[in-house]
Amino acid sequence: MPSASGKVRIGIIGVGGFANTHMDHFSKLDNVEVVAAMRRNPEALAEFQEKWDIPNGFTDVDEMLKMDGLDAVDIITPTGSHKELALAAIAAGKHVLCDKPLALTAADCKEMLDAAEAAGVIHSTNFNQRGNTMVGRIKRYINDDFVGRIYHANIWWGMSHQYDARPETLSWRFQSEYGGGSVYELIHAFDMLRFINGEVKRVVASFDTTSPHRPTADNPEGIDVDVPDVSGLLCEWENGGMAVVHTSFASRGTDPDGKTSPRVEISGEKGRITTDGRFGMQGVTGPNGPVGQLDPGAIYPQPYQLFADAIIAGDQSLVETSFYDGMKAAEIVDAAYQSVKESRWIDLNNS
Repeated sequence: MPSASGKVRIGIIGVGGFANTHMDHFSKLDNVEVVAAMRRNPEALAEFQEKWDIPNGFTDVDEMLKMDGLDAVDIITPTGSHKELALAAIAAGKHVLCDKPLALTAADCKEMLDAAEAAGVIHSTNFNQRGNTMVGRIKRYINDDFVGRIYHANIWWGMSHQYDARPETLSWRFQSEYGGGSVYELIHAFDMLRFINGEVKRVVASFDTTSPHRPTADNPEGIDVDVPDVSGLLCEWENGGMAVVHTSFASRGTDPDGKTSPRVEISGEKGRITTDGRFGMQGVTGPNGPVGQLDPGAIYPQPYQLFADAIIAGDQSLVETSFYDGMKAAEIVDAAYQSVKESRWIDLNNS
């Protein structure tokens, strides 16, 4: 139960660089109090606690889960540890927000989902790019029948992690045991597929590894890369229509603000809608004509807010991106890997 003040008391597991993004969001919510942080490095832990005024610090996750007055945890560790940490938190009766990818395989995601549902805890996968990009706002137009029945879509997300362009990149991004590579790390793109037009029926994919051996900031002598850093997928929806998805760690250039964001274009029987940079969208509906700027509307809610709201209300349905959504996106990734291995279309099970 939340505290007497009505706030959800959250502990952060894994206070590396990404944790600052999570804290930026939590710090703006009136119904959240971050009461604990966990990291094995005590110096880095203390620095994070001081920065965000977090009273309790732990170098051992089991000790944190025994803490009185802890309602929920936010897991922000390498993907390979998500399953073990989530299952431990669920066993301790804690609600769980877990960063994406939810786990290394869809089967692991299902085990986490089943455990959370059996325990009756609120569960959420941090697919924050629905609200951190224009996709959530585009979805509102789709729901208002702006494009009508969807015929096809393009989703492109490219980043540069080539050594000369991004020498600060760490080795985990290129190693399968940590969930690295452009396909798994950019799993947001496959959540977007489902968000835009429902479940995916089948997938065929092609991967490439542009630099099989490369230096990284933590391994300047170089590592062997065992994941793709470029991918192309053709996907068909159960609802009809198709989508082409590209993900890349070998695509140079950024948005004007120095970040990267997906380019999304959706066409249907009535219209077309597309992202316009990071914060805009264009489209046309009805009679054929040039696309024009569209009002993006209100900010789309983020998983951090929905997670806290669901805990207070005791209502899992308030979470848009549950462990189920993490599992379904992972099924698309698993199917893509199987497609590359077997050089064929792979059907997904949506029964």
